[in-house]
Amino acid sequence: MSSRLLRAAATSMTLAFALVAPAFGHGGDDASAISVEPAQVAAGGTVVLAGTGLEPDSDRQINLVGPDVVVPFPKATTDADGMFNVTLTIPDHLPAGTYTFQAIGDETLTTDLTVTAAAGAANPEPKNEAAAVVTPRDRSGLELGIIAILLVVAVGGGLLLVTRAERFGHAAQP
Repeated sequence: MSSRLLRAAATSMTLAFALVAPAFGHGGDDASAISVEPAQVAAGGTVVLAGTGLEPDSDRQINLVGPDVVVPFPKATTDADGMFNVTLTIPDHLPAGTYTFQAIGDETLTTDLTVTAAAGAANPEPKNEAAAVVTPRDRSGLELGIIAILLVVAVGGGLLLVTRAERFGHAAQP
């Protein structure tokens, strides 16, 4: 194999691993999580949303997602230890139901919140229609492993094609 081909193979493999490695998380820490206290609140009340095990000094977009509604909150920034803690006021117009907090960054973390009707407010039933926001889905370790294997196979196939092209190119020259 020529040195040019070896350099191309090394560069391709380095690029493949550089693209796949971040998908497995930062440092292999699978303890990333968010939690909300209290887990049940009346509309108009406040909750504390906390995140741990996250990328240090990074921003997280905070959303509260429910039937037919997405409530964006200000971004939360993690500290040097990869944690954040924010106090949020739940809008008083939200109907009673189960909602999901999302902390969107390099991955989307979720936790549920039960909202009860505000004092003196009617308790309409939430609609069963899907929310109008699309969020990227989290991939399992198995899915990421399959993607990594497919990427390595694709790089190997490319190297095989380059090798065959070089052989035929040298054979065709007088």
